[in-house]
Amino acid sequence: MRQFILSGFIFILIFLQGCISSPVKRYYQLHMEAGKNLPKIDKILMVEAVEVDKVYNDYPLVYRLSPYELNYYSYEFWIKKPGQMMQDAVVDYLSKSSSFKKVITKFLEGEPDLLLKAKVNKIEEYDRKDAWFAHLNMEIIIKTLKPGESVLIHNFDRKKRLSEKKVGKVPIALSIILEEELAKVIKQLSEKFN
Repeated sequence: MRQFILSGFIFILIFLQGCISSPVKRYYQLHMEAGKNLPKIDKILMVEAVEVDKVYNDYPLVYRLSPYELNYYSYEFWIKKPGQMMQDAVVDYLSKSSSFKKVITKFLEGEPDLLLKAKVNKIEEYDRKDAWFAHLNMEIIIKTLKPGESVLIHNFDRKKRLSEKKVGKVPIALSIILEEELAKVIKQLSEKFN
């Protein structure tokens, strides 16, 4: 009986230790403030689904230790797959900026003047010994509805140093990069149309 009680007590301790030490899953998203003092463009813009390189278009956050090695976090996730998350972030930012007459994602919502196509080549944390970086490599193309007529092609490949070596700083830095690049796109479009 004494051995049975001791075995039960040990089992409870092991179980509690497992509960206490199990890692916590964390979920992240991009968030950008409304662009201020951005020019107005009297056009309806449709944001198409954002294409993301297959390696990055999954829930776990990706971190890179070198140009040759990619890894996936086991307990750090995006709230949506990056393709959908990026489209939502772009639409949200452009809508809040009030630069366009209207921002839509479907033809049912209105007849667009312009189409925004985007491709994300890299969305990752890039770790170095001295510092960690958020890395976003992306192409944004603005087209008219006429086939093959591009109005603007905007490519960027940026790394932003994180204030601390913490995964939670990655979405903040990525949001800042995306916000700055979308503001550039709006300004370049304004120059073409105004």
